[in-house]
Amino acid sequence: MANIIRALALVFTQALTLAFIVFASGCSSDAAKRTAYETLQNVRQRECLKNPSVDCGKREGYEDYQRKRKGLEPP
Repeated sequence: MANIIRALALVFTQALTLAFIVFASGCSSDAAKRTAYETLQNVRQRECLKNPSVDCGKREGYEDYQRKRKGLEPP
């Protein structure tokens, strides 16, 4: 249980740090958005390797994510 709490705290801390960096950089740059997305994907993959009980689906690339997201936006 303590390991799960530590892992969640680490992920939360990394996510907050990443969010701060993205917002501080203006958040409009595609490179910043791509870096943020890939960092979160890497964190999720690392957690999956440490704790296989976590949902470990196929890793989606940034381009696929953007295509899906654009498909959901209203015209």
